[in-house]
Amino acid sequence: MLIYDPYYFQCPNCQAWFEGRNLKSDLVNEAILYSDGKILYDNFITTLQKMVLCPSCGHTFWVEHPEEPFITFEKPKVAIYSWNSWRFYGINFSDNRGKLALIKHYQQFLKKSHYEPTKEIYLRRLLWWAYNDLHRNFHFIRWKYFLNGFMSYGVWSAYRRMLLEGEKLFLKNLKAFNSNLERLQALLEKHPEEQFDLEMPEIYRELRQFDKAKELLDQATSRTHFTNEMIRHSKWKDGRVFVVTG
Repeated sequence: MLIYDPYYFQCPNCQAWFEGRNLKSDLVNEAILYSDGKILYDNFITTLQKMVLCPSCGHTFWVEHPEEPFITFEKPKVAIYSWNSWRFYGINFSDNRGKLALIKHYQQFLKKSHYEPTKEIYLRRLLWWAYNDLHRNFHFIRWKYFLNGFMSYGVWSAYRRMLLEGEKLFLKNLKAFNSNLERLQALLEKHPEEQFDLEMPEIYRELRQFDKAKELLDQATSRTHFTNEMIRHSKWKDGRVFVVTG
């Protein structure tokens, strides 16, 4: 169970009020780690959203550190945009149209302005994850997830259709996916302090440069389950994002 403390802040352009949430306690029943670094806690994304799009005036602004005096913990006595109404721009993660909308948001943010490296890395990493969301959990298309009772036939069939459609959409956008990942790769090579653990070999693997990915993995100081799984997928010539644990 995830527990949050609410806080409140304003759009610097139109002064509309927003509700935000700080993670208070992470009594997590299930955590899922994916090979691209995305983590879900109880099927919930806890990654801080630093780029906000005001639903009132359309202004975009950064919330780098949700701390006082920028935020307040006292609830204003006016209309407030709820957390779910603005978080991830109100898109629906259970629908491919929503996933494509999220991709377009990140693309527009990147076209709109020139960002310092840390901010561009942040946006391009989220864009990477958004592309991968189109076919994330692709292993669920297998019949065994229905036959072993993991899902009912109706749920599994609908989810399978969405994943197969998502795979087609991913391949349709493969050129843009690769372009974003190559730019992220170049930024992280210049700023290694911004790299996540095993992020560089994963980028090479998803760019289908399997030999380079394996070369970096062979240089790892220790062999972990994560490392071994990445080596295994590289040997299979599989560039799709996969579940590491969970």
